[in-house]
Amino acid sequence: MNSNIIPAKTHSFIDYGTAASLLTLPFLFSGKKKGAETWIPVILGGGVLVQSLLTAYEGGAKKSLKMENHLKMDYLNGALMAASPFLFGFRKRSWLPHVALGLSELAIAYFTKPESKKKKKFFGLLG
Repeated sequence: MNSNIIPAKTHSFIDYGTAASLLTLPFLFSGKKKGAETWIPVILGGGVLVQSLLTAYEGGAKKSLKMENHLKMDYLNGALMAASPFLFGFRKRSWLPHVALGLSELAIAYFTKPESKKKKKFFGLLG
């Protein structure tokens, strides 16, 4: 089974949507108390944004981070997000959104092609 079904360009759109969601939604749904359940997604969202801007894919601005390394960071972010309610002690207040977002990030990383489309070189003459 080929698990690489999401092109890097599509992954870049998903990344910016994820960053925007993680940076804003915790403040909309956290109420007055803003603890770890609010700040962990916000911090990870900021990381997703910076990582996306630095990645060498169609959505990247600086293009200094290889897509393979970007995906490794996505795996770490997803695992941390999914485990955060249990690691940081807020599982009794809010665990489902964190686990769902973490697992979706893991799935998106798993199903993404590790490279963008590149022009094939013909004996070094093209591309």
